[in-house]
Amino acid sequence: MGLSARIFFSLWPGTLAAWRDGDIRSLFIAILFGAVFCIGWTGSTLWPLWLSSWRLGLIWSVLACGAIASLVHNLAHGLIWPTRRFTGCPDTTLVRAQELYLQANYFEAEQLLAGFCRQGKMDPEATMLMASILRRTSRFPQALALLDELALLDCGIYWLEEIEREKKLVKQQKIRSHSDSL
Repeated sequence: MGLSARIFFSLWPGTLAAWRDGDIRSLFIAILFGAVFCIGWTGSTLWPLWLSSWRLGLIWSVLACGAIASLVHNLAHGLIWPTRRFTGCPDTTLVRAQELYLQANYFEAEQLLAGFCRQGKMDPEATMLMASILRRTSRFPQALALLDELALLDCGIYWLEEIEREKKLVKQQKIRSHSDSL
């Protein structure tokens, strides 16, 4: 999205946050702003006698204040300027984490990968390795949740077969660990 489009959409409260972050509260704010805008537009152009002039003035004043407040908010939070794209886990970090994983140093490998497996900044390869670490350390619910989250992302679409295979391994190991404890 270009700078002019971001500036245009920043005048509509809630739009940028709903678009970029998928924030449901911002989506409702954008819908509410749109409904008020439609009422104002309809009252001004199609049915001018539908609303009194002071009500129309109030509606347009609220819309103008909302647009200005939204623009100031988006400027203050840096939503208008393009952000640097997330590049993912560096190859050297991933190779080091794999070496630690193969040496059964799960804690150290997890520390290296933790920053690349957070919501919004998920590297698929690092997340798959993290799920294997969680499986090996018997944290089955966390591993399944991480895999489910990765499967829902756009970057995870190419990893669906491996995600399903890892889920199957997690479930098998979970069953095996429960049967061993009996």
